[in-house]
Amino acid sequence: MGLKICNIQNFSLHDGPRMRTSIFLAGCPLRCTWCHNPETHTFLPVLIYDKAKCIGCGLCAACSNGAHTFAEGHTIDRAKCNHCGLCVEKCPTGALSLSVRDLQKEEFLSVVRRQERLFKGRDGITFTGGEPLMQGEKILEYLDGLQVHTALETCGYADGDLFSRVIARMDYVMFDVKLADENEHIKYTGVSNKPILKNLEILRESGKPYLLRTPLIAGVTDTKENLSAIKEIVKDSPWETLTYNELTPAKYERIGKTFQITKLNG
Repeated sequence: MGLKICNIQNFSLHDGPRMRTSIFLAGCPLRCTWCHNPETHTFLPVLIYDKAKCIGCGLCAACSNGAHTFAEGHTIDRAKCNHCGLCVEKCPTGALSLSVRDLQKEEFLSVVRRQERLFKGRDGITFTGGEPLMQGEKILEYLDGLQVHTALETCGYADGDLFSRVIARMDYVMFDVKLADENEHIKYTGVSNKPILKNLEILRESGKPYLLRTPLIAGVTDTKENLSAIKEIVKDSPWETLTYNELTPAKYERIGKTFQITKLNG
């Protein structure tokens, strides 16, 4: 079994130093109410429907479970979808896709070789997600013996030993500090921030180059109280705040979910 991934993005400028190839891994232990990659929440595939690409040809109605109907436009009954992928194979425009697939090691090595060929080793690979640490052991297996610049984007929620071993193999780490108050963290992400703060100390002591980041969500993470408390946590570490992507709600529509945040940016 390979790495469970949702996407590979080439020529990325915002996922680490210089030009990156970003690999979006499936699976995340958090459920942030503002998550901008909801398709990465689980290792199980989710059917993605891009309405703008649909031409109403009806070929996806070949679904044996009757998940696709066309009585009043294209309707998807997601309760009937078993993620077999038949509708994806039938769709001629790419309007349908599955969110998760296996990235086998040979394909991963091809990605690395392409990155090195294009940029002569000056740039590298970024593991993002989702939460890459949920597949930390597999990442270490895939990187064994390779000489390529590696970066990690992480929420920091992981077993301390695994966290230490994975960042030891990374050249650069981007680490989220979303909410300083534990109760607020539980309310908006579903988990305590105590393991995250413990791993932050491990990161500080590791000697690895890193960047702390806080997404600015109106009325949640961008409050004076939260940002002041985060500054106390950050101390003299490199830190940046991130303006939220206003296009995120469309991602929820494509996977049949409702976006819960009514205001993203202050």
